[in-house]
Amino acid sequence: MRSAVSALVGALLLFGAGAATAATTHTGPRELVRQTTDEMLSTLKAERKLIEAEPQRLYELVNRIIVPHFDFVAMSRWVLGKHWRTATRAQKLRFVRAFRTLMVRTYATALLDYTDQEIRYLPMREDISSGDVTVRTEVIQPTGQPVAMNFRLHLRPKKGWKVYDIAVDGISLVSNFRTSFATEIKKNGLDALITRLEKRNAGAEA
Repeated sequence: MRSAVSALVGALLLFGAGAATAATTHTGPRELVRQTTDEMLSTLKAERKLIEAEPQRLYELVNRIIVPHFDFVAMSRWVLGKHWRTATRAQKLRFVRAFRTLMVRTYATALLDYTDQEIRYLPMREDISSGDVTVRTEVIQPTGQPVAMNFRLHLRPKKGWKVYDIAVDGISLVSNFRTSFATEIKKNGLDALITRLEKRNAGAEA
């Protein structure tokens, strides 16, 4: 079974794959995934030498191109589960910030290893009028079976479609982190988890 970080790496590599076209609040969910993917990887290809000289540039690109299309508050709420309901406002803000930074840095590192796999977009099964859909894709590997990567998106008023979960071969990113963090919170408490994430992120910046 893949770890939560492995799922993130694979799925976000896909979400970041092509000719850039700016997504707007009117962009449909399938088009959003495709366009954002195209923009991220075409930019990565064009700026790879600059990124190798200035790694911080990659974090800036991820924050500009990818982060606006993820609902990190919703992801944080579901990852923490019952602990979100009992957390203070300050704890929620710290966790969302730390969790978002963790995702950005994990994704940025993974992007450097992307090797141009073919991506297949599958037909959608839900009606987008429901406001909650799954964009189904497959990443074709040079050897072996295709990897199924599905993006869960919901429609936010005036903000458009936002990704709130990713599943790789049926394994949910949010569920994986929820299980892992619940164990840590039970043992050490929410503040300890947040502090660990903050220290990990700070170490990545050093």
